[in-house]
Amino acid sequence: MERLHFATVGSVDDGKSTLIGRLLYDSKVSSKINLSTLKPSVNAVATTMSILSLLTDGLRAEREQGITIDVAYRYFATPKRSFIIADCPGHIQYTRNMITGASNADLAIVLVDARTGVVEQTRRHSLLVSLLGVPHLVICVNKMDLVDYDQTIFDNIRQEFENFASRLDLRDVTFLPISALAGRQCGQSLGEHVVVRRPDAVAPSRKCLYCQ
Repeated sequence: MERLHFATVGSVDDGKSTLIGRLLYDSKVSSKINLSTLKPSVNAVATTMSILSLLTDGLRAEREQGITIDVAYRYFATPKRSFIIADCPGHIQYTRNMITGASNADLAIVLVDARTGVVEQTRRHSLLVSLLGVPHLVICVNKMDLVDYDQTIFDNIRQEFENFASRLDLRDVTFLPISALAGRQCGQSLGEHVVVRRPDAVAPSRKCLYCQ
């Protein structure tokens, strides 16, 4: 079974950890995790979103603050392929950790909050991914459920990112509207978007991936 490495990047609170939690939950990996160990670190108003995101937060400080500090690596599989995910921190002060997590990725998933659109940290992480030579990006416009799945909002975010990405060395960019919390367009559905092709002669050190 082909194993693919990808990283989730983007601004803080755009849903990176929640998306990975959704992938783990839908692939049944979370059933192997003792969720009761998370409860002492979760406050009384914990939601489904916080539980999903905590599946990737290994440090107690991360759980208590509700943020990702270090890179969290997780594994999951679909019937067709397996994945190693690097959940990268979104805060600017942990950019070095983000670079570490994305440095060996074959593909990067850039999370964008549908309510706020492309922000400075979105651009910064996308630029760094480009400089690292990650050739394939999936721009997941997340939290579409909070904007009533408005097509215009999605199209505007796509256009704004395309205008920015035109100045970067990005060979393949795909856009996908999702709701990590509701499980729309993610889980196995997102995993099956990743298709494997043989490496080309120009960049033999990297698997050639694309999304369709």
